[in-house]
Amino acid sequence: MCGSVPELNPQDVGTPLPLNPSVPAASYTYDYIIVGGGTAGCVLASRLSEDPSVSVLVIEQGPVADTWASRVPVISGDPYRSGTLASTWWALPMAQVERRSLEVMRGEALGGTSRINSLLYTRGMPGEYNRWKELGCEGWGYDDLEPYFVKSEDTLSHPASKFRGKKGPWQNRQFVHSPYKVMTNVSAAVRDAGIGYVDDLNDPSCPAAAIGPLDIIEDKSFHRASTYLAFLPPKLTQQRKSRLKICTNSIVMRLNIEQMADSVLGQRLVVRGIHFEATNPRSAEFTYFAKAKKEIILCAGALGSPQILMLSGIGPKAHLEEKDVPVLLDVPAVGSYLQDHVGVPLTYQVPQYDSLHQLQNNIFAAIKAGIAYIFTGRGLLSSPFQNLTALLPTRFLDDSSTLVVPDPSELDASIPRNLPDLELMPLANNSTDADIPGKELFTLLPTLIRPRSEGTVRLATSNPRARPDVDLNFFQDPEDYVPLRKGVRLALRLAADVRRSQGRNPTFDDFIVPGGTSDEVVDQFIRKNLRDDYHYTSTCRMGPAGDETRPTVVDLELRVHGVRGLRVCDASIFPEILGTHTMAAAVVAAEKCADMIKASHKASA
Repeated sequence: MCGSVPELNPQDVGTPLPLNPSVPAASYTYDYIIVGGGTAGCVLASRLSEDPSVSVLVIEQGPVADTWASRVPVISGDPYRSGTLASTWWALPMAQVERRSLEVMRGEALGGTSRINSLLYTRGMPGEYNRWKELGCEGWGYDDLEPYFVKSEDTLSHPASKFRGKKGPWQNRQFVHSPYKVMTNVSAAVRDAGIGYVDDLNDPSCPAAAIGPLDIIEDKSFHRASTYLAFLPPKLTQQRKSRLKICTNSIVMRLNIEQMADSVLGQRLVVRGIHFEATNPRSAEFTYFAKAKKEIILCAGALGSPQILMLSGIGPKAHLEEKDVPVLLDVPAVGSYLQDHVGVPLTYQVPQYDSLHQLQNNIFAAIKAGIAYIFTGRGLLSSPFQNLTALLPTRFLDDSSTLVVPDPSELDASIPRNLPDLELMPLANNSTDADIPGKELFTLLPTLIRPRSEGTVRLATSNPRARPDVDLNFFQDPEDYVPLRKGVRLALRLAADVRRSQGRNPTFDDFIVPGGTSDEVVDQFIRKNLRDDYHYTSTCRMGPAGDETRPTVVDLELRVHGVRGLRVCDASIFPEILGTHTMAAAVVAAEKCADMIKASHKASA
């Protein structure tokens, strides 16, 4: 360790309001202010501060909290442990899903959700980004973004190639062999269902139906390679502390936006700075102001970035008026078009050696795992409880849940219409939303990765400290049942095949599964057991300015329509949700955003 990240407080980087004219503006002015030091914010801060002539301020709601437990892959991925960096609150009840409410979750610390997630480095298939291009997002197709994937990456398991990087700061590795023996049975059952095995799911030539090992964000020391440790590690932040200021445990109350006369456009909005306070209200004696000379970039995530825009008077006019927020700009797309993946866990009881829960239920297994990790970095604490996954287009599943593809060209995943709509994840743990103590559990998790339904993020009140109202709105479009039904039936088939492969004494017992396979029974099981996947996107979605048929918030350079000096850079800008885990794509968006910012100011210099 090279010291620690130099954490600052609001009084260290801002000036109290009201402004005191005797305080030099230079003491609270920065070239760039990044709101949110999460998955994307860490990348952006690192890249923008590469220039020694540039000053950058990062405002992060949570702490750095660089503890031993936060680096251990399995421990840090438990959002319910003591000391977790995960923050949760209840989404709104969904009328069409028996008024169920689900918890939403995000990481609140430097590195954001990359500090708490399941460590999966998945890019998605080329057709995902080519779909963005179809929607008018020129410059965001797969060929445009592939160099940014390579730039950020240091793969420890693959050779360098056109599409795999070895020189970036962000390390990942594969765990081809799982310590959970039943994973071998599951993998064989998937292949018996007609889904082929590939060595690298991030290879752009990967077909739309495949099973293979996942890339996991673990570094050479088998620590969690969060974007904090990859892009803003202590050594780098210490070296740049004169120009890179990291203000943690601080919350942005609103943006400071002014009207500016424009000879061509008339009145135009320009962002000047931020109002912010200590996250702990008992420490928030003052509201502080920091000014941006060049730009402010919101990186607060798909739940946080629209909230800040709305608190600042940018959003759906009627909603802002209802919450007594003065309206500066009516932008209906702010907080709209929320998407997330929908998972339905089927749960099985297995022997202790086939479940991560052995660490909870067997003190000797826990001690053994701790010793192995401390001395070697290996063992259960570094082994992902999901080391492989399967992807497929469910339209090719027949009545026996076998994949039958009439023409191999229909699995060309560079073409958007061929993309998979289901991911089936085998997980060596309980993936329901309830604790089930004393049981050794394993999950087959069919997940809808191409949902049609859309929800919203709205202000609960005009109080910035209040969590926003999140309406996940699952199954707003009933067509979303169709692929999930097929996914549940596929999981049931796989479980039966696993039992057959285990011989006369199978050890893969039904625990929470549907009582039948009819549409009615399966749909009821889906509604009762569904869960969100915490892959929130599209609440500040990107698109060409002036496209009235598809309302958006930011343009193709992530600049907020109608506001000068303001961009958004996180998963909220995705034009549509990707059919993959969203972390790697958020990093790539930040890499591209950094280049666009640098280019725009170089051109205007």
